[in-house]
Amino acid sequence: MPAVGALFALLVVLSIAGTIGLWYAIDGETDDTRIMSRGDAERAARKDTDENGADTGANRDRGADTAWSVDDREGDDAR
Repeated sequence: MPAVGALFALLVVLSIAGTIGLWYAIDGETDDTRIMSRGDAERAARKDTDENGADTGANRDRGADTAWSVDDREGDDAR
């Protein structure tokens, strides 16, 4: 039975050490985050505009109703 207690203690120590290690790894990655305005963040996320805010046309067709075969009719009887 002492082996079971030692194994349990080892698992507890390893789980706590893993949690602390993960905490420090995440904390290290988020130390130097850039703070930017909402507009700058949207442009950085989309990357479809140039420095001046002009549309580059990269996603011009994306989301068009015709591309997704969306019908203007409503209701189940529209088919």
